[in-house]
Amino acid sequence: MVKVVVISCLLSLFGVASNLINIVVFAKQGFQDSMNISLMGLAVSDLCSLLPTIWLSLCANPLFYNSELPFDPRNMVNVTGAVPHIIFFKIATFITAFITFERCLCIVVPLKVKTIITPGRTKTIIISIYIGMSVLVIPYCLGNRLEWVFDFNKNATVLITTFTAERDMLETITFLTQGVFATTFSFVFVICCTIVLIVKLKSKTKWRKATVAKSDRASGGVGVKDQKVVKMVTLIAVIFIVCAVPSTLLFLYMVIDPSFRIGGVYGNVFLVLWSSSYLTETVNSSVNIFVYLKMSSKYRAVFLKTFWNKEEK
Repeated sequence: MVKVVVISCLLSLFGVASNLINIVVFAKQGFQDSMNISLMGLAVSDLCSLLPTIWLSLCANPLFYNSELPFDPRNMVNVTGAVPHIIFFKIATFITAFITFERCLCIVVPLKVKTIITPGRTKTIIISIYIGMSVLVIPYCLGNRLEWVFDFNKNATVLITTFTAERDMLETITFLTQGVFATTFSFVFVICCTIVLIVKLKSKTKWRKATVAKSDRASGGVGVKDQKVVKMVTLIAVIFIVCAVPSTLLFLYMVIDPSFRIGGVYGNVFLVLWSSSYLTETVNSSVNIFVYLKMSSKYRAVFLKTFWNKEEK
């Protein structure tokens, strides 16, 4: 309870503020660079995943759900909080996968990457990710609806979640497509791209030291600035991998054990494990600002100028 109501809420509030800052900084930098477009898409998805988490924390607070409300927070929290959070976290997952893939191309084919990944194509891909992941949750929305129903105990009309006869089938479709296939694919893809980035970066760093090259394009066609971006993307990917492990394993276990559900035999264990998973996902969506400030001089300069009216020394 403390994790959801207090810790997760505070982290989410910080994450909302940090991602709003990221959005402002990226907007001021402009969208001529494909990486900047991708990072903006990531900041927006992180922001949108954190807002439902705040709502989840509020709905888990006894002071809130025990008060006189025209709806039952605990009854509708899954539809109004958990599902929107999962959608945007999955969007962030695929954007992270695309960012790591783009940096892999930068390392593998540095002379061609600018023609392969253009700003226009990047915008199309980011928008497609948003649309595609939203479409995958349509079956769930068809099986779970919000309706006004008269509550005889309260002697009032309240808003609750109602279910259709096809709910189980529709939830199974959503669970398999978004929860299992999409999650596993994106997670494995990010891991593979991150491994490639780390291996290639180490080999090129050793080559650079061995040749004592001073040119900006010395590292086998990869410039110093590009290497800094690769390091930043690698760190973002590593943070994502660590924070996404719990939810990925939980989704896979739910395939093995059908009773592991919110209303199943292990309902309490389910809630405890998923609340911990939400906490790690909240951390992932909140800490990128520290990575940008530490590893991106361009981001840092715009941040200082915008929010502190200072020039970077």
